[in-house]
Amino acid sequence: MSVVNLKNNLHQMVEETEDPEILAQIATRFASLLGGKDAGRGLLYEEKERMELGKVDSETGRTIHYFQIREKAKDILGSL
Repeated sequence: MSVVNLKNNLHQMVEETEDPEILAQIATRFASLLGGKDAGRGLLYEEKERMELGKVDSETGRTIHYFQIREKAKDILGSL
């Protein structure tokens, strides 16, 4: 199959697809193949950067424990 035929077939499949999850998966994989994402995890550079910042926050104690968040959620939801 020629490159032109492959492109046309891909374009047609994308045009016929209405499922946003499928389209998101295709976009992620395509970007990964082109080098725009971390190929191992499909993460955007910005997502990896935020994860690294979160790791630093955790290591330096700038975190809130899960149980504290759960209690705040109970307080908020309990007042509805």
